Amino acid sequence: MDANIEKEFEREKALEEGIFKALHHFNKPLKAREIAKFLGIPPEEREGLRAKLKELARSGKLVKLRGGKFALPEKMGLVVGKLCVYREGFGFVDPIDGGKGVFVPGRSMAGAMNGDIVAVEIVKEGREGRREGKIVSVIERAVKKVVGRVEKHKGQCFVVPEDKRIRYDVILTHGDCKNVENGDYVVVEIVSYPSETRGPVGKVVENLGKTGPKLDIELIIRKYDLPTEFPPEVLEEAEQIPLEVSEEEVKGRVDLRQQLCFTIDGENARDFDDAVAIEKLPNGNYRLFVHIADVSHYVKPGSALDREAYRRGTSVYFPDRCIPMLPERLSNGICSLNPNVDRLTFTCEMEINKKGMVVDYKIYESIIHSKARLTYTIAQRILDGDREAIEQFPHVVESLKTMLELAKILNKKRYKRGSLDFDLPEPVVVLNAEGEPVDIYKAERLWSHRIIEEFMIAANETVAEYMFWTDYPSIYRVHESPDREKLQEFLNFVRSLGIRVPAVKNDIQPKLLQKILEQVEGKPEEKLVNYLMLRTMARAKYSPDNIGHFGLASTYYTHFTSPIRRYADLQLHRLVKMALKGMFKPESIPAWEEKLEVICKHVTERSILADEAERDVVELKKLQFAANHIGEVFEAIVTGVTEQGLFVETIEQVIPGFVHVTNLKNDYYICVPKQYCLVGEKSGTVFRIGDRVLVKLLAVDIENRKAEFEVVKKLK
Repeated sequence: MDANIEKEFEREKALEEGIFKALHHFNKPLKAREIAKFLGIPPEEREGLRAKLKELARSGKLVKLRGGKFALPEKMGLVVGKLCVYREGFGFVDPIDGGKGVFVPGRSMAGAMNGDIVAVEIVKEGREGRREGKIVSVIERAVKKVVGRVEKHKGQCFVVPEDKRIRYDVILTHGDCKNVENGDYVVVEIVSYPSETRGPVGKVVENLGKTGPKLDIELIIRKYDLPTEFPPEVLEEAEQIPLEVSEEEVKGRVDLRQQLCFTIDGENARDFDDAVAIEKLPNGNYRLFVHIADVSHYVKPGSALDREAYRRGTSVYFPDRCIPMLPERLSNGICSLNPNVDRLTFTCEMEINKKGMVVDYKIYESIIHSKARLTYTIAQRILDGDREAIEQFPHVVESLKTMLELAKILNKKRYKRGSLDFDLPEPVVVLNAEGEPVDIYKAERLWSHRIIEEFMIAANETVAEYMFWTDYPSIYRVHESPDREKLQEFLNFVRSLGIRVPAVKNDIQPKLLQKILEQVEGKPEEKLVNYLMLRTMARAKYSPDNIGHFGLASTYYTHFTSPIRRYADLQLHRLVKMALKGMFKPESIPAWEEKLEVICKHVTERSILADEAERDVVELKKLQFAANHIGEVFEAIVTGVTEQGLFVETIEQVIPGFVHVTNLKNDYYICVPKQYCLVGEKSGTVFRIGDRVLVKLLAVDIENRKAEFEVVKKLK
């Protein structure tokens, strides 16, 4: 970070402090010109002040009121945060400065939409810190475009959003109505946002045509506003990057091209971030090499490639395609650790003893020449002694066996400290050429997967600990302990199953939850307990402050191992290189800390968005698959109980659905909330969370993402 940036940072900081000083001095909301007058800023120099006021309002440090006035939220008794709207119409505001969320009923939205930054007034405070509020102003709009279906009715023309969290239909102008047909799917740009008396108005910017299996993923891509095309300047910059490593680039790197290293990835993977190598040392320890693609060598800070990678934040993976963070020339080419070619890498070399402790490590820039590209299936077949697989890759057999030894040691050590290992295999959706789902199965978790998992965790922890003790600015992957209220509800449910749960002390330890998982292992309720425990967990995020990772029971954790597909890892590589080379100046530290706050917030949001989009596609395809099997009977598990009926999920295809009480035949059922069950008045039949049932699929509503079942039989 150069001297000019440092000076700019100091100016920005001084301006921010001046704004707060003015608001505290007058102790009332002020207009921009009133603040400028107090700070002595002439009219011709006020553009920077206005930009700063907008930035502070977006960050929640200020709130913008009607009449263009700015105020301190705490002085107005307001909470500033991000609004999350649920399909049912209500929402929660997640405060920017932390603290408990605020419940907002549908009637109190004041025209706000999902994702907006809003100011909310607390109108009711309940037990255990529960708060209800009403939105008084929208600080920043999140929804710029809406994807949906055109409906024409009595001369009116409007768009019904695909995203059911958007509570308003978007009205189209008369001119737009002429150019679209009933049932068309369109992208509309919001030109006028909703108020308490009128819905939003939009103009059509893209007509996607009628729905179909090929279009539905496109609709989700538009719904989440995922960028699919790279700007020309980004592609031009990518074209300037050579396709091969030059001898000049090798200088100053540790040359490991003779080393036996290789990649292990999925069958369909095309971008290989990591390669591994191992040695057994004379003292009985293991020397593990985790080589990571050196993306930061090619993607320079501030370049067009860097700006676009930051904007995207992460690659997004769907059953039929990938939306990459970087152009394919890099992601599948010069950055990818393809076999039998030289590649630049960033290496974490660790010496690990027989107890799984890292006793020594080095982090350095390197060059490798991968000797093989293994899939998880092939690697597992080699470990299982499959002759054909061994003959195909004879040179990696001994290394793989040694890797398995070490992975088991690392796994045991991680388990011993309390790391939580949720056994919830991801559903894999298989599509045909038309984009229709033809099969759904659960991904198998093999020891070949675990080898890579354990090695990547070891590298992430080692790099995080190195950066922590240098005391230089860094990015950490952090995971807070569960919300006590959610956890207590989960523990009450677990006790209702007859599982022994020790008393919870003030400081919740992952070991306590691990003991619960141990007790249900191999039992019918195992999957459900895993699933419900996972729902109590906080969401992991990126942060410049290291608070540890609860789920992994890790004191230091980061993301170092996937810079091709995650911007956080790419930025971390730059920081680690700066630390290794002593490039941090004491005077630049505050500016870096502020910059990393912004980066961490952004990449966390992009990561969450990508997860939601990926999940949305899988849920859609599961329901499309189900629509072809109406009338069929499935084995399912009860995942929830309400007065209206049972939430269920089919065991093999993982299709969620609902059994209304009217589809529980031959009895009248009463809900007993504290026991998480429905009880038949006459028969005494009990349906409890975790029960296995045979269900018949009655109907599928793809638009509203619902499947309706009836219970055929309760299974023992």
